[in-house]
Amino acid sequence: MTYSRILLTALLLLLCWPLAAEQSDPEAIALLQKSEALMRSSGTIAQYKLEIIRPDWQRTMEFVSHDDYPNNRFRMEILSPRKTKGTVFLKIGDQLSMFLPKLRRQIAISPAMMHDAWMGSDFNNQDLLEANSLIDDYTHHITARQGEGKTALITITSLPKPNAKVSWSKLQQQIRGDGIPVSITYGCNDPTGGRQLKFEAVQKLGGRNIPTRMIMQPQDQPGRRTVITIKSASFNQPLDEALFAPQAKKK
Repeated sequence: MTYSRILLTALLLLLCWPLAAEQSDPEAIALLQKSEALMRSSGTIAQYKLEIIRPDWQRTMEFVSHDDYPNNRFRMEILSPRKTKGTVFLKIGDQLSMFLPKLRRQIAISPAMMHDAWMGSDFNNQDLLEANSLIDDYTHHITARQGEGKTALITITSLPKPNAKVSWSKLQQQIRGDGIPVSITYGCNDPTGGRQLKFEAVQKLGGRNIPTRMIMQPQDQPGRRTVITIKSASFNQPLDEALFAPQAKKK
């Protein structure tokens, strides 16, 4: 091999290396898509109970969501308690806003507010925006596997793509072979530390087997957690276009 050919080969390897490093494991992508599809449809309507648990107090809320996944938008309306009833969170693409019924105002949630706690819980506003980007904004590789078939426990490690606007430096997701999620551990370079989301209580709702309880817990704050329970869910439902208009009220 001539010197010029060696130089050309080395140059091609250097050019291709970043691309290769950013590629995901196809099996990991397929499993993540299978898991994501559990709650996705042309129109998903679900009602939730949210419990914010702290060492010295506890608060309960209920809300309903209308998720128009094909158009990357959703609407969440607080049903209780009375103090916050009628508050609406509206996501259209990568824009998030909040309607305050007492003020009759639609307020855009700015980038500076994205890491604020959502309704005082252990979720934040950014979680609402990133819900549809956990696959696209990270590269994914299977790093562990226990068992075989539908009950296998598969660990997928996910790292942000260059220039991805995400909150977490690393995700470690555990998913069963049948696509049922088990947990997501969020790694963070921030001094406040990471957190873990657990999925439990798999039941049939709306004709699908889905986890009906999600527990978010900061890893450095024992005794603190947020529990979300899915009370009902229906899929492939027609959604009124008016739901996604600013200041739209659920009819």
